[in-house]
Amino acid sequence: VNKLWENITWSSFANFMSIPTDCPQRNERLGWAGDISVFSRTATYLADVPQFLRRYLRSMRDVQREDGRFPDIAPLGGGFGGLLWGSAGITVPWECYLQYGDKVLLAEHYDAMKRYISYILDKTIDPKTNLLVQSRAWGDLCDWLGLEDNRNDKSLLWEAYFIYDLELMSKIATILGKTTDVEEYRKLHSDRKAFFNSTYLQPETCKTIHSAFVPKKQGTLVDTQTSYVLPLVFGIIDEENKPKFVKNLMETIVRENRTEQGRWCPPYSLMTGFTGTAWISKALSDNGCSEAAYKLLQQTNYPSWLYSVEQGATTIWERLNSYTHEDGFGGNNRMNSFNHYSFGAVGAWMYNYSLGIERDEDFPGFKHFVLKPEVDITGNMTYAKGYYDSMYGRIESSWRVEEDTVIYQCTVPANTTATLHLPATSVKNIVEGLKKSKGIEYVGIEDGKVVLRLLSGRYSFGIK
Repeated sequence: VNKLWENITWSSFANFMSIPTDCPQRNERLGWAGDISVFSRTATYLADVPQFLRRYLRSMRDVQREDGRFPDIAPLGGGFGGLLWGSAGITVPWECYLQYGDKVLLAEHYDAMKRYISYILDKTIDPKTNLLVQSRAWGDLCDWLGLEDNRNDKSLLWEAYFIYDLELMSKIATILGKTTDVEEYRKLHSDRKAFFNSTYLQPETCKTIHSAFVPKKQGTLVDTQTSYVLPLVFGIIDEENKPKFVKNLMETIVRENRTEQGRWCPPYSLMTGFTGTAWISKALSDNGCSEAAYKLLQQTNYPSWLYSVEQGATTIWERLNSYTHEDGFGGNNRMNSFNHYSFGAVGAWMYNYSLGIERDEDFPGFKHFVLKPEVDITGNMTYAKGYYDSMYGRIESSWRVEEDTVIYQCTVPANTTATLHLPATSVKNIVEGLKKSKGIEYVGIEDGKVVLRLLSGRYSFGIK
């Protein structure tokens, strides 16, 4: 796992020169928007990149089409990818705002974002079916390099991301005081969300199904990992259906799955592509399945993050099997990269969940932040330790397991506060750290964890 982390950092360093490129070594080296869209959250924790990403967003505006479509590549323009690529024009500024509190960036990019949403509404939705169909061309990509992508309903994934874009637009409009736009985007978000739930879910089982995007498949099961991950992580599924939906996602993870080439993959395999892989661990942890997220992280068989590490990877590869000891290049040498950060988007989960260092949306820029560590209950990882250098100073978070006790330590920088969610079901289970430490306020119990408010300082807790 430490080697995976090192590989993520090396791929970001190699690709963050002038613009965020997809790869630095082959005859491409282009600013593909889809790659930075899924990796931007991880990137903002790895380095201080607000001006670097501002420059890239400016280049996206420079080559934005007259009809409002964001480019798939910037600053070159053109390319292929479609909505899941163009959404970078909304997701990247949002990540910058949360990480650095950069409201000015939102303001200077806002009109371009509005034009993009208008383009989606005016140019990509079929008025007969209300489905988001884009241009029905090969270049309208889906879960790129996913091992079961041909089973996906493209319109399902596009719709999920569009709903996420609309949610972000309503939040951004609120921040900027665009009252009329807030109401418009909230209504669109609500309407598209209702449409999703009535179109892509099998009523009794809540399994994902095909829409009329491909008429002959309508009503048949999709049932892929990414088809559950995106709706869950973007909060699209109606609350009464969420337990079944989470159960369906877990079934796709604990079962054996078959790739499009006919290869059987063991349980806890990554069947997801660039888009799904970026969100799968968060979707699991947000729904009480961090044990499964850790098992995915620690899997060493193909397809997994650590499989490429065991094949000798020193950076993140474009494909999880770009090279193997058994098959060499395995037919991948025509389109293959050994330095491609997209699959490294798991770095955000390692920060936000394993370490537990997370932004508070109400206090962007880490003036106030959240510490919510997820201890590995599989027992395979007995410690995690790391830090994030915020604008206010270094935030540290670590946990280690010593027999029947979890030792958790953290540092809250000067002039900041934090909300800590300790993995303890009761204050009685905290055997060290509460009585002797100053600057601690007990808040209550939330989702089976003790919640404390911390002033700046260093803290150490023992939890039985």
